Amino acid sequence: MTKDKEVKATKGEVPGASKTGDSETLFYIHELREHSRELFDVKPEVLDGVFARTKEIQVTKGEAKRRIDKFLKKTIGKKKEVKK
Repeated sequence: MTKDKEVKATKGEVPGASKTGDSETLFYIHELREHSRELFDVKPEVLDGVFARTKEIQVTKGEAKRRIDKFLKKTIGKKKEVKK
């Protein structure tokens, strides 16, 4: 790893990022997935679930974090009441 890439990695940046017009940096989803533990403290598989049905290839870290939080808070199915 080159010194430049090491610096980016320690700052939480991902190589291959690009700037949008509103100064937020766009990152490729596959690169965010590679660094998911450092950036979002989740397994790469979580990002697979979050972005499974999206056609986007780039998102900001803020948008990715928002989607991850929403994904992790989802409930699956209905809760069953247990009769005692």
